[in-house]
Amino acid sequence: MLKNIVSIESKVKDRSSIWYLDNDCPLEIAKEMLFQFQKMIGQIEDQVKAQQEAVAKAAEEKKASESKVEPIEAQNV
Repeated sequence: MLKNIVSIESKVKDRSSIWYLDNDCPLEIAKEMLFQFQKMIGQIEDQVKAQQEAVAKAAEEKKASESKVEPIEAQNV
């Protein structure tokens, strides 16, 4: 089966992306597709941010626990 398609290419800095659509794709569907892509990328950004915050919090807790000096109890000899 042969099908006409439209390709949209975007270049940002040294990165390139190509998006393929059916030739007769309505604009509202194309906009919804782009919205879903943006939503997915936003979710990935949120996951990365949460991981970075968890690592930073763990590092702070480790630093705080290491800086605590516990008194040494005198032993009777």
